[in-house]
Amino acid sequence: MSVDVPSAKTTQRSPRKTLLLKLLVALVLPTVGVFSLFAVFAYELQRQDLEAELGRRLESVASAAATQLRGKYLEELTAGDEADNLYYEGGMRRLEQMRSATGVERLYVFDRKFQTRLDTGGAPIGATQFQAEIDRGEVASVFKDANSATSLLFEGANGRAYKAGYAPVFMSADDPRVALAIGADAPAEFFERLGELRKTLILYGALLVFVVACVAIVVGVRITRPVRLLAEEAERIGSGDLEHRIPVTSRDEIGFLAATMETMRSDLQTRDERMQLMLAGIAHEVRNPLAGMELFSGILREDLEGDDEKLSHIKRIDKEISYLKVVVEDFLEYARRPELQMQDVDMAALVREVAELEAGLLSSAGLELELSLESVHCRGDSSQLRRAILNLLQNAIQAGEGSEKPVCITITRRGEDAAIAISNHGAPIPEDAREHLFEPFFTTKQKGTGLGLAFVSEIARDHGGTIECTSDSEAGTCFTMTLPIAPKANLHPAKSSS
Repeated sequence: MSVDVPSAKTTQRSPRKTLLLKLLVALVLPTVGVFSLFAVFAYELQRQDLEAELGRRLESVASAAATQLRGKYLEELTAGDEADNLYYEGGMRRLEQMRSATGVERLYVFDRKFQTRLDTGGAPIGATQFQAEIDRGEVASVFKDANSATSLLFEGANGRAYKAGYAPVFMSADDPRVALAIGADAPAEFFERLGELRKTLILYGALLVFVVACVAIVVGVRITRPVRLLAEEAERIGSGDLEHRIPVTSRDEIGFLAATMETMRSDLQTRDERMQLMLAGIAHEVRNPLAGMELFSGILREDLEGDDEKLSHIKRIDKEISYLKVVVEDFLEYARRPELQMQDVDMAALVREVAELEAGLLSSAGLELELSLESVHCRGDSSQLRRAILNLLQNAIQAGEGSEKPVCITITRRGEDAAIAISNHGAPIPEDAREHLFEPFFTTKQKGTGLGLAFVSEIARDHGGTIECTSDSEAGTCFTMTLPIAPKANLHPAKSSS
């Protein structure tokens, strides 16, 4: 018969490096955020300054070019005057000279209807200046107030960004009336400088992040390493190892924590030693009188041979003495459990050996034993593992007495662990009691020390395993002990039953 039992596997995880991650986030993210804000601010400020500078330059160029022109003559130009009009030729010559001297891309003169009078870009007289028409707001102030103006950035036909500066062209030097407007276009070459600035900011930003991350890692390691060591020490204390002193390596808060944990470890070790001495002392003091009582009980049994009524009293005395001997042995084993003697243990063979030892107890309880054992080897102390399985089997027999269903022992492989499950179909264990089953001195029996399952729990833990109990009225009660499988141990499908 094979019994399915829930897995008691508890995954052991190494301490997560969340503290180091938090330090990295706490240092790197604010640094990146502040630098990003600074970079955006610096980039926008530089862009605005360069754009304003370009606009002022174009306004100056347009104003300077306007002083070379007489609007009253240019107003009269009409389509076809490009070939033989002296005012047109003179105006174009001056604009070309100004364009070459200032480096702007184009100079052009237009009227209030945005129709061209002069254009170094090749537009004929009368052609519409569409960009000037788009900038009608800025151009209107030129004609109305005789002020220079600047357009917004716009995209030229070649896909480059441009900016235009506008200035009024007066009738003549003696007549301040605004006749025409002149525009000066130039590409926004500062975008190339801004591109270089962007690359520089990105480079310095990446360098800053790298430096801050390195500093955060160094600082984080200096903080998290002692914390991880203290976590390992705490885990060691939790597993019952109280022999190793906790080193205090600093005088800061972590050093204070280490000193506090060392004090706790020392106090726990002292208390544990005192408890072991007390248990051993009690067991020793009780053992001698028990031996005497057992001796005199045997003598008295011989003297009363044939007197069944009095012999029944002697049997009750013998039974109580046997119980006290078990209690004393439990105390001694719990107080003086030896160091583990690790070796390769064939768990199936060990279970069969325990089953043979308890064959008499099974028979007296009227129970059968069913085994379903996969061949698996574990690394452990065979005598202590035998004691743990023996304890679990005895409990299962006592709890299952009177049941028609057998006691079952199974060994299965679960990943890298071997699961040894011992089940019975006696009365279920209440849930509130299951929470305390593995605590020392807790018992659900009328007579019991409460050390047996605590002893089993410590054995499982010392072997790097776990112990778990499930219990209900239908499936019965099952104790499952998991143990790591020995390295390079092979599992064979062979099973046996009895």
